Amino acid sequence: MDRGKGEWIMESLQLNGKQLKNEQAIRSKIITAKGTLAPSIHLQWVTDMNYSETVLTLNHPSAAEAIGSGEYRADRLKRNGISVPDGRSTLLKQYITAVFQTRVLVLYRSNTRRIWLAHGKGQHREMYRRVSLQENTREARRVKETAIRAVYAAGLDYGVVKLALQPGNVITVLNVNPSPRLNPEMESGFISAIHQYIHRLPLMAADWNQVMLGADPEFIMRRKKGQVVMASEYFPRFGRVGCDAIWYGQNRSLKPLVELRPRPSIEPRQLVIRMYQGMIQAAKKVNDSSVQWLSGALPHPGFPLGGHIHFSGIPLNFKLLRALDNYLALPLILIEDPRGVRRRPKYGFLGDFRRQSHGGFEYRTLPSWLISPTLTKGVLAVAKLVASRYPYLTLDPLSDDDIQEAYYRGEKEKLRESVRQLWGELMTLREYGKYKIYLDALYEMLFSRSTWDESRDFRVLWKLPFRES
Repeated sequence: MDRGKGEWIMESLQLNGKQLKNEQAIRSKIITAKGTLAPSIHLQWVTDMNYSETVLTLNHPSAAEAIGSGEYRADRLKRNGISVPDGRSTLLKQYITAVFQTRVLVLYRSNTRRIWLAHGKGQHREMYRRVSLQENTREARRVKETAIRAVYAAGLDYGVVKLALQPGNVITVLNVNPSPRLNPEMESGFISAIHQYIHRLPLMAADWNQVMLGADPEFIMRRKKGQVVMASEYFPRFGRVGCDAIWYGQNRSLKPLVELRPRPSIEPRQLVIRMYQGMIQAAKKVNDSSVQWLSGALPHPGFPLGGHIHFSGIPLNFKLLRALDNYLALPLILIEDPRGVRRRPKYGFLGDFRRQSHGGFEYRTLPSWLISPTLTKGVLAVAKLVASRYPYLTLDPLSDDDIQEAYYRGEKEKLRESVRQLWGELMTLREYGKYKIYLDALYEMLFSRSTWDESRDFRVLWKLPFRES
């Protein structure tokens, strides 16, 4: 990276109404004299929205500077489950991607078929051609997903990511550059993306009734002797209670995971009621105490479970994902079963999301929170609160490498004070009172110094009926 004079200084944009409509004014501020993108942007608003500095800063200066270290970058990416090359690697092809938050703006692929990488440098200069963003091959999808993950894991909002395909179909990240030299296509893409972000700022704080919640938490069924019971034996592929798309062994019809798919609601309480109704429906089909219902992160080896929460009515961006990571995923570490740490980072990595056909997205970082009604109600209440008010939240402990490491390792004591501070800020929000009973109960659980037990049949705490064997 070029760290010449002025390259690492935070650029401050003093915005007014005219500049909001003018991409050229933004261009003059964020493109340096050398044709590189400013590594960090601070948005100074002329009207007082009381938004946090987290939301008004694109690429925090400390993150932009730290990622320039190859050793630091490799450590950060690997911690988040992203592959990086070793000292001597064979690269089948390379990609260059321009990324702004959850979007790939431009994608290029190298012309050559095989490159020898020695100590981080290729043998010769590569030639690239532009790839359509609509290309839907598995490789192209994985490259785009990995590029977005790399920018997020680096603690950035934007940058240019260089990736490669290695033997074994491994996608590896070679570099993440927050201040790249731009060609006209990249420059146009970044200017447009930053302009859109600025234009949408006033709309980020959503009305409470605007945020719609959905969910598809998973659980697994197991006989007391340890044999997994296939969900596909009892439930259809689709429906309010169904089996997950993942199959077991070579037979695609054998699907082990059960999913609850309640109809979405703007109210967490209503969503919990609909999930309970789905559990009653499922209990009628599996009315046998010899078949355990297990939830959590990894209640059975080889079967990681997710508690995906769906959001619509609000725009998807890195600021919302980081708020969900900090105020929801991080606190749950205090009460997770210690066995659940093995789910991360392949699953449960920070900022995991997937767009949905209905226009919303699902947040996929959490384990399955069906452990108890208290946990379920508390998780959904926090999700609603954070999604509605995240522009006003100021804390980001997961930007600290030690805290992030403790998250992935499940080191509860290292996280306890951070969680206390996070929860203290949630309690200052006026909307906290809407679900105070649910939220206070979850707080007590978080600081009880107890953990959930993933080997326990969660039907007991939900008081679901089943026949004694």
